[in-house]
Amino acid sequence: MVSVEALERSFSERLRLNRQILDNKYWFLPYDDVGHENFMPVGRGVVSSITCGEWRSLSVCSNVAGHKDVIKNGVDYTDKVVVRHNHWWCNKSSCPRCFIRGWSVRGARSVEGRLIGAVKRGFGKVEHVVVSPPIVDRGLSESVMRKKCRDALVDRGVVGGCMIFHGYRIDKKRGVLVWSPHYHVLGFIKGGFDRCRDCVHLRGDCGVCDGFKGREVRGFAMDGYLVKVMRERNTVFGTAFYQLHHSTIRIGIKGFHVTTWFGCCSNKKFKGEKVEAKLVCPACGEALVKSIYFGERPIVKDIGHADYKSCYVDDAFNEDGSLRYVPVVGSRFG
Repeated sequence: MVSVEALERSFSERLRLNRQILDNKYWFLPYDDVGHENFMPVGRGVVSSITCGEWRSLSVCSNVAGHKDVIKNGVDYTDKVVVRHNHWWCNKSSCPRCFIRGWSVRGARSVEGRLIGAVKRGFGKVEHVVVSPPIVDRGLSESVMRKKCRDALVDRGVVGGCMIFHGYRIDKKRGVLVWSPHYHVLGFIKGGFDRCRDCVHLRGDCGVCDGFKGREVRGFAMDGYLVKVMRERNTVFGTAFYQLHHSTIRIGIKGFHVTTWFGCCSNKKFKGEKVEAKLVCPACGEALVKSIYFGERPIVKDIGHADYKSCYVDDAFNEDGSLRYVPVVGSRFG
């Protein structure tokens, strides 16, 4: 077992590199790897490059009129400009600086593009599904477990999608991540799930139904694999992004894929849509514009600094009346 001192050093070092890990306890809780030393949650490795997280530019929305009386998540945007930091991010899932805003964002964008292409091909509505193997199968190799989970999905009528590997769940009593492998799936269900989602029925009726829940009940009785459809998503990107930055990687295998595709969405079936990156204002939705800062006080640019904020509000003018943020001509965003 790793000593308490080593865990404290590890947390302190990761916090110094990226204070965003404080936003979710999954990112900073220690994980119990006994028996599974070749796996770890994303973002627990070493920094990939000296340029990881390096500050690049600012993107600003100066639409002060459009921010009037807008209050979101406790932030009052009235009479303020919105400022966002842009950084260089690597594409490695293990990097403690880049796994959230770099690797996870790129991966979610790729998932979204492929599923957009699948929707256009008439596969239906994207659903968020979780498949968990029985305890007896949790010690199987990941490749074998993935195949058995995929077989369970197909048996229940999940005709295709992407599988995102999660090796750990939070043990609330111990305050630690424990080995509990499962897969989050974004994909398509034969006949859809709205019929079951909106169904009013008596306890036990699902077992004789030909809908998804009926297939799930009968399948679980046969193989012990739990296949559960989660609540309706807000966005494909948002769901994929969240599941990716909580996923698990395998150490020492270069070709290991956190995300795999199957069924009607397998890689050989079609090419996904290209989803362009867009930076928009959280207050009014307008595109952010790359700008230069001409204020007097210094801006905190280090993502490991206690006062760092990736997005913040500020006054549009300095005390002498000059613009605090001046747009770069010909640029939309940084």
